[in-house]
Amino acid sequence: MHKNSARTILTYAALILASVASAGCQKLSNVNTPKATTIPATFGELVAVTPGSSQSQSVLWFKQPDQTIVAVRVLVPSGRIEAATTKFPRS
Repeated sequence: MHKNSARTILTYAALILASVASAGCQKLSNVNTPKATTIPATFGELVAVTPGSSQSQSVLWFKQPDQTIVAVRVLVPSGRIEAATTKFPRS
């Protein structure tokens, strides 16, 4: 009985923390790029690849010469790359 109560409390605490963390988020502007079969070199130097929001999506992270970070969401369900980019300027 005690283990179930602790699990329930931890579940509610995690949900509360997740909602508080997401309350401070703001939507960033997206720049949609056309469908392509290659990633343009203008995005900068590839520094990381992370999973996207769906099983068929990945996020490629690039660093440009001016230190701007560019996130490129790539969908590859049919072998074609559909990219939507988000830029994070650095000061």
